[in-house]
Amino acid sequence: MNPTRVPKGFTLVELMVVVAIFAILATMVAPSFNSFFDRYRVKRAADTISAFLINTKSEAIKRNATVRTVFKSTSTSWCAGMTTANTCNCTVAGSCQIDGVDRLVRGGDFKDVTLTNPADGAMFSFTSLRGAANSGNAQVQSADGLQIRVIVAGTGRIRLCSPSGSGNVGGYPVCS
Repeated sequence: MNPTRVPKGFTLVELMVVVAIFAILATMVAPSFNSFFDRYRVKRAADTISAFLINTKSEAIKRNATVRTVFKSTSTSWCAGMTTANTCNCTVAGSCQIDGVDRLVRGGDFKDVTLTNPADGAMFSFTSLRGAANSGNAQVQSADGLQIRVIVAGTGRIRLCSPSGSGNVGGYPVCS
């Protein structure tokens, strides 16, 4: 063996120390990742409901007829369906269709996000006259209590906001 030769590689002890440090860092960072994903899911749910309502308004104007979004909500799940009929049940296949195509938003696509408003069976009806609608709001909430509200004005304007306080989601105006 050459005495000037330096050994290459890591010892088992050095490798174990590095793995232990990574494990400690991972346990410290994990809660912030949960918060990030929770915020992302509630934003995605609110944006999807908003886009769905905008689509409902567009369909009403395009068809020159009243088009509705009907919400179905239970303690464990929620959904919204679009229809030209007086009502629909988005939990029943084929109930919420336009031109033979299901028009649905399913709460199951947004893990741990609940619909806290509107009540079960509530609907937004958009008319063909400039997309005017009955006013109201739909509110989604994450498992951590983050909330975003989708507000529909009587003029058909649809906007998003987040309540002030601990449920506030940054990037959205505060609800008044």
